[in-house]
Amino acid sequence: MKTARLLPRFLPLTIAILACGGSDTVAPAVQGAIARNAGDAQTATVGTALQPYQVKVTGQGTAPTAGTTVQWAVVSGGGTVSAATSVTDAAGLAEITATLSTVIGPQVVRAVAPGLIDSLVTFTSTGTADAPALAQKTAGDGQTGTKALPLPTALAVRVTDQFGNVVAGATVTWTVTNGGGSVSSPTSTTSSAGLATMTWTLGPSAGANVVTATAAGLTPLTFTATAFSSFVVLSGGSNVPERYGSDLWVADGYGYSGTWGFRSRAGNAVKIWQLDGTGAPTLVDSIITPGIGTVSDIEVSPDGQWLVFTAEGGSDNGIHVYELTAPGVPVFRAKSLVGTGLHTGTLAVIGGKLYAFTAKDPGSPALIIYDLSQAASGVITPVSSTPIPPNYGIHDTFVRDGYAFVFAWDEGLYIFDVGNGSNGGTVAAPVQVSHTLGFGGETHNGWWFHNPTNGEKKYLFIGEEGPGGVGTSSSGDIHVVDVSNLAAPVEVASFHLPGAGVHNFWMDEPAQRLYAAYYNGGVVALDVSGTLSGNLSTRLISQLKPGGAGQTYVWGVMLYNGSLYVSDMISGFWQLGIP
Repeated sequence: MKTARLLPRFLPLTIAILACGGSDTVAPAVQGAIARNAGDAQTATVGTALQPYQVKVTGQGTAPTAGTTVQWAVVSGGGTVSAATSVTDAAGLAEITATLSTVIGPQVVRAVAPGLIDSLVTFTSTGTADAPALAQKTAGDGQTGTKALPLPTALAVRVTDQFGNVVAGATVTWTVTNGGGSVSSPTSTTSSAGLATMTWTLGPSAGANVVTATAAGLTPLTFTATAFSSFVVLSGGSNVPERYGSDLWVADGYGYSGTWGFRSRAGNAVKIWQLDGTGAPTLVDSIITPGIGTVSDIEVSPDGQWLVFTAEGGSDNGIHVYELTAPGVPVFRAKSLVGTGLHTGTLAVIGGKLYAFTAKDPGSPALIIYDLSQAASGVITPVSSTPIPPNYGIHDTFVRDGYAFVFAWDEGLYIFDVGNGSNGGTVAAPVQVSHTLGFGGETHNGWWFHNPTNGEKKYLFIGEEGPGGVGTSSSGDIHVVDVSNLAAPVEVASFHLPGAGVHNFWMDEPAQRLYAAYYNGGVVALDVSGTLSGNLSTRLISQLKPGGAGQTYVWGVMLYNGSLYVSDMISGFWQLGIP
């Protein structure tokens, strides 16, 4: 009787529960698992069918389960599966065949047995490139460069298959077919990016050079280059419009150039240029020193640790020393002020210490030598001051082998022993070896040439700077002086460039070649090999005005990594290819 009374209460609740559940009721997972049985981790050519992917379905324990439907799908990497489902056989096995996509890389396929506690597994296989089908040039074609020297950009070929995938491990054969140059290896192998590269050295003569590259039996590719025997503008120029350029120095992948006088701004800047892989300069920073009017000379120490410049034309006249905490990153450390200014400064290491040999401006000109060995502590010390007669004074200095060559304008050439020992001189007490008048009457700068062929130290090249006007005119010749006897220099040869005058220059001693800045005459290359005498006009190799007529007034040049860098007062900082 109790039961009969309770039934009416529970019946509506039961109906309600059934109504709420409806068709959304999810069946609980049952005991069982799916596991990979065969086919995982395959590697094959893109676009091909793999060995079958196989799973095994088991129920409670390890007993195989027949008749279970397994669902298959590509999760990533593309490609296809042969069927969306397959059913396990009596051994609990189900399988399909997967086909890789046409793109290299991994393919992931998922297998699901719905309703099992462990119901999902994945298979991962890798598609590799098909056979090489196409080779393309990607870098290095159409370059110009200096004869007998490597080109700045390596040749590069990319190899791909029929689907556009890069092919690694393909052999590319390189052959010089014109110009007589060479490649660094007859073959190279493509990288994981499908690239094979090669360094190409041009032939010994000016003109066309050709290299063919054959990749894995494909149609050969042709690379061309032109070797030049004259100066060629490679990059730069029109990049210092607000100031006149002055001296320059290049070291450790950076260039440093000074500025002069007043254009639209004062010449109080040192420009810092970063050189890219081809040597092309990009302006990245500047040092501005408000209390000067001209950065007259600039140099990096032989160890690359110090940037030093001399200054004129303001309250901060003198020598300024910066530590290169990294290439291109100068940090100010010390300065020494000289009221009249320092026109130039040359760095040299003597007795293990770094010194600056500077030219004090009129009216009491002197060779002032500074000890820079304590510059990191903010201390630079003048160790000696050698007066020069005030007939203008010193213009430039050149220091080598413990001798200081002082180019003193109307006073001609002085040579001092400053540590060589031949005459008992030291940096603290220079001893005069000789004094010679002449050399055009306006002795400006020089370079003591050490000939690598015969070991001679016979010739001193002197630049004479005559009258001129910025941007329009200049005058002065190169004088070759025999200094076999340092006590009695004798002029033996000269070079005259009509319509222009020489300023600073740079010597490529291994090549026995002189590069000279010739103001409105641009840049000149001279052959200085062998015996030099008389008129050297036949020694002219090449001349170039980098800024063009009316926009060229070259202050200085420096050879670095096969390029000639040029500071032009009018048209800025240049990179030139050399003859």
